[in-house]
Amino acid sequence: MNKKVGAKAIVLSMLMMLLTGCNVANKNASASSTSAAVAETVQPLSVVGNTEQVEGKVYTFAQDNAYKFSSDGEAVSSTGAQTYGSFSISGVDLTAEHETKNGVASYSVPEGHVSIQYTYSDELLGASDEEWHLVDDNTTSIDVFKIDNNIQKGAIILQKSMDHMNWYNVSVQTNAFKNTPVQNGVLYETTDIEMINGCYYRLVVVYELAQKVGTSTVVLVIPKDEIEYKRIAEVYEFYVVDKNEHIEPLASNTKRYSLGETTLVSDFASYSGEKEISKGDLHYGWKLGNFFVSGFTSSVGSKENVVFLKNAGDVVTLWFNLTQNISALNNDGGLTITSDNDGHDRYFQTPMTNFGKGMLIIRYTDYENVKHDPVMYYDYLLANTMMGANTRVQLFEEGDYEVALDYEVTKSQLIPQTHHYRIFFKFSVRNANCMVYPFDIATGAELTNSSVTENGFSLDLANSRYLNLYIKKEVWMEGADGLTEDTRFNTTAKDGDRYTDEGIYTITAKNQYTGIETTKKIYVGTNRILAAYANSNYSIPEIQRMVEHGATIYEDGSISMPNPNEPTTTAEPTKAPLTEPVSSGNKSVDESNGAQNSPIVIVIVCAVVVALVIAVIVFSKKRSSKEEKK
Repeated sequence: MNKKVGAKAIVLSMLMMLLTGCNVANKNASASSTSAAVAETVQPLSVVGNTEQVEGKVYTFAQDNAYKFSSDGEAVSSTGAQTYGSFSISGVDLTAEHETKNGVASYSVPEGHVSIQYTYSDELLGASDEEWHLVDDNTTSIDVFKIDNNIQKGAIILQKSMDHMNWYNVSVQTNAFKNTPVQNGVLYETTDIEMINGCYYRLVVVYELAQKVGTSTVVLVIPKDEIEYKRIAEVYEFYVVDKNEHIEPLASNTKRYSLGETTLVSDFASYSGEKEISKGDLHYGWKLGNFFVSGFTSSVGSKENVVFLKNAGDVVTLWFNLTQNISALNNDGGLTITSDNDGHDRYFQTPMTNFGKGMLIIRYTDYENVKHDPVMYYDYLLANTMMGANTRVQLFEEGDYEVALDYEVTKSQLIPQTHHYRIFFKFSVRNANCMVYPFDIATGAELTNSSVTENGFSLDLANSRYLNLYIKKEVWMEGADGLTEDTRFNTTAKDGDRYTDEGIYTITAKNQYTGIETTKKIYVGTNRILAAYANSNYSIPEIQRMVEHGATIYEDGSISMPNPNEPTTTAEPTKAPLTEPVSSGNKSVDESNGAQNSPIVIVIVCAVVVALVIAVIVFSKKRSSKEEKK
């Protein structure tokens, strides 16, 4: 019988192995098909680690064509053409399905920024005359724009756009392949403003190649090289946006709070010495635009230093709405935003630098009152805004913030008039909640109010850095009359503090901006009387009396009182009851239970005795009756 069972088991095992193998094969085949489909979908993009090779277009022009890739020439894919280098981006979410926006590849960013690279070697730079090799190109015209210097041996131009129509030069490198023959570094890293608003990027790489194809003679004597020329333009475009799900379009009914007033500065270069704008000033009677904040629940404080309160899920966002055409301010073609090439901000102590057409400066001060280095956005009005559009500036967590927009306005006339202006404001962001989260040190589990732990706990404020946190520790000592209270400390606490010593801890969090207060009580230790005290509203003496009257205390501090109306046999509790004596004055739980059960024992003994007496009497009567009959 055992042999038959064993044989059957072996056969069944082999069948299961065969079936499993078939399933694995089917899964592998399915995976291969899926991979092939995905590969076909994302081609010609090539992924290496967290780096994405972006497909571009390669244009070939005659020597007299100024790289007119917007209108002339036929393009071929960069994946099938010889290019000078390789264009790639890193930091994108490679797990998300690739999409397109305005006909170009679109990517989302899970966090951080995107790095842009164009890597190349010196192969064409060092090639012989009989091969295609780099030559100097002395033009400054590229498609519909011009650059300041001649292309020479290659130019690399990185542009960005918010609408895919108006392009702004982020960086321009001329004579790039000679100045840097081999390139493996990062060309550009995107900014917060670009990511949260979404931004198009375009890399334009242009260069001229030549090749000797033969030799001819002039007047039958002088040899002359026959050379072919061609101009190449590599154009790569893509779109990238922060995929933060909390970033939503600004609805018309969204709560807003406007910040900042425009002032004239008396100290021209340092944007300091603010003065009111009076009649006759270039800026009188019109506003460049306005800053405002959204994504908050409520606000407190003064307009000079407003505090925005946010709840979980809120994203406090600073916006800027540009209401003017910076090339024709106040509908005046002679009044424009001009580039300040050597400005500095005295308040933020910035170095002398090119401010461009508006310098936006943001400085963050954290909960420890540490002022971080200011973040500066050069050429802000030209590169990061669109007339009539609300553009996000930054998303804000808890902290204090200072913001300034410094810009230059020029009136074109016989003697041009130029003034400097400044929009400056401060604000703070705070969490509206008032929560503190204790966590068990050993298990990592969250401890709710009235919890009991043997291991101790740590405090977590969930990034609410500005709550006032207090903690009181009480211990109970065994005395002549039972347990007596003794407060060991009552002090402030902070995020991350740990407590492992036995005691009853009362944790209080207060929000100074809302007036809300939250209190939690945690017991650290193994004494069940104290656990019950922390887990209930009873005093120690009350709990002791309960124990004396038959109460059961469980490990978590819960109390179970006996029910005199229920049968003596009850269902087993779900939690382990107290099985060993727990100190409760001069009595233990076992002793009190014994004292309560002693009357029942006496009654039972008496009943047995009475029954025996009755039996003896009955037996005696029966015996006497038999003797009388005889």
